[in-house]
Amino acid sequence: MNRAVIEQYRLYVSQHRLKVAIIGGLIATHITTNTGMWYHGIGLPDLNFNWLNGLLVFGNSEMDPAGMMDPVVLTLVGGLAHYAMGVSFSVIFAFGIAPLIPFRESLGGNIAKAIVWGLALATLSCVWWINLFENLAGPGVNAGIFMSNFGPDQLKWVAAVYLWHIVYGFNLGAIYNPAPVPVTESEMAPSPELAAQPVI
Repeated sequence: MNRAVIEQYRLYVSQHRLKVAIIGGLIATHITTNTGMWYHGIGLPDLNFNWLNGLLVFGNSEMDPAGMMDPVVLTLVGGLAHYAMGVSFSVIFAFGIAPLIPFRESLGGNIAKAIVWGLALATLSCVWWINLFENLAGPGVNAGIFMSNFGPDQLKWVAAVYLWHIVYGFNLGAIYNPAPVPVTESEMAPSPELAAQPVI
């Protein structure tokens, strides 16, 4: 792709940060969610976060057969919650996290910032979120910290969760990739009040 087109797009992102953060969050979540359901093709467990979030929304994190277990309803309602979280995390990244990460605001730097954010979310998922499901690793057994209760499949589950969030971060950073805002001459010039003060 023409470099000038990329830089023009990045300038557009700088001028429409909220809009692009929302759209970027939706697209990144959509791509990542769909690829995560096909991880069996690379020897990793599939991740269906739509379904899992549906269980949380309906208060059936223990996956009780007497509770809400309809896969269509869980996927639709959970999908709404899941995409809303993906967009929320994107906005948090754009306005709260990205400015704090000391990488250059370059094309690659912005992608790297978003991948760092994805790694942080993956860690949060492995340490806390996945353990909201009391029976995920078997009856009465949750996943454990970093999937420690999955036995010999532990590393596969950890790899799947981290890969999922790396893909999210990469796509988010590729879409939400603002150009540095140049400092204008008017911003560099002292204010009239300051200029009028005598130099001592």
